Amino acid sequence: MNTQLLSIKAKKFGVRLAALRQKKGLTTEVLCLWTGIANEKLQAIEQGDATITLPEIEIVALKLGYSTETLIAGEMQDLISNKPDQAAVQHYAGLRDRVIALILRKTRLEQNLTIESVSANCGLEPNELDQFESGSKPVPLPVLELLCSEYQIPLFSLIPHQPETDSAPSRDVSTTKLFENYPEDIIGFVNNPVNLPYLELARKLSELDAAKLRSIAEGLLEITY
Repeated sequence: MNTQLLSIKAKKFGVRLAALRQKKGLTTEVLCLWTGIANEKLQAIEQGDATITLPEIEIVALKLGYSTETLIAGEMQDLISNKPDQAAVQHYAGLRDRVIALILRKTRLEQNLTIESVSANCGLEPNELDQFESGSKPVPLPVLELLCSEYQIPLFSLIPHQPETDSAPSRDVSTTKLFENYPEDIIGFVNNPVNLPYLELARKLSELDAAKLRSIAEGLLEITY
């Protein structure tokens, strides 16, 4: 038995399993709860230090939402090319921080509340709340929940609509023909799942009238400058 070859195959499978698991945003702890395979064994499999049986692969593939064939022989290049663009993710997070900051400040002013009174009620320092409202400091979720409670607005009202599945939507014939007239870089941008938040934001902005768009733009400029 060629143990070196088996070791290479085990390591290749481990790398593929880890990539598919991470693509779903799961830890080995969660996957072990889903599959009944011990966490220590899953970690050893991903490191290529332990082997896995076909029935176990079938269970893991089912829980991860992939075919057994993909888990066994999926192309690693496909996994690498589909990894999120970190720069795009950071850019989106920065944009969302600014939008949330604008909403928080606008809501406070509309309710005629001072930074000092809101800070006191929420256990914050006034300069800290000012940083949150200027967009210079991201708002931690527990603090955001406190502020939403103080302003009596739903936390989920700050969350843009997102698709419930990461699968690409089906297109009808007319939509397909429309995309044929676009450059490849634009088609690639639209088809990349990491860009869905940008497209959703653009859709929401397109539904606003000119006055509301002008108000948002002015608010963002105030935060920026």
